[in-house]
Order: sequence, then structure tokens, then C-alpha cells
Amino acid sequence: MSPSNGKMVCNSCGYTQATGNGKSGLIVNTSLAKEVIMIKEEKNAEPLDSDAVCPKCQHRGAYYLLKQTRSADEPETKFYTCEACGHRWREY
Repeated sequence: MSPSNGKMVCNSCGYTQATGNGKSGLIVNTSLAKEVIMIKEEKNAEPLDSDAVCPKCQHRGAYYLLKQTRSADEPETKFYTCEACGHRWREY
């Protein structure tokens, strides 16, 4: 809220309130209800490697993620997640 022409005006919604009515110029919005967010489905942002074969179900195709797990002069570790069964494994 900011003062304008003897009134207090909200900067975001435009609500006006007369000053000098015994209230401080501060308006606080308090909410008792909590917002619940429902997630319908989870999207996988990892790339798909169609050549990877799952050692558990033999499905061809897995999502992968590269991470540097050892020192900087060694190659990254590739973590796979099977597209069909969700099994996880890694390749050095």
C-alpha cells in the first residue's frame, strides 16, 4: 500500500482505503486454507538411449543421466533407468 491523494492505494490490485480511520496503513492478507497441488503425471526430462539393453527385462531403451563421480580426469558415469520396468544400473 502506498499513499496517494490522502488515501492508501494497493500497488497490485488498486484497492483504496481512506487514511485517518484509526487503522495503521498496513493491510496483511492471511489465508487459513492451504493450496493443494495435484500432479497428474511425471515427465521424464532425461534423454532416451534406444541402444541400451536392460539387464533385468532385456527391454531395448533406457533413460540415462551423466554424472562426474570420480576425479575430473576420468570419464563420467552413465546412470540408466529402464523405460519399461524402471530398473536402474550404471555404466562406467
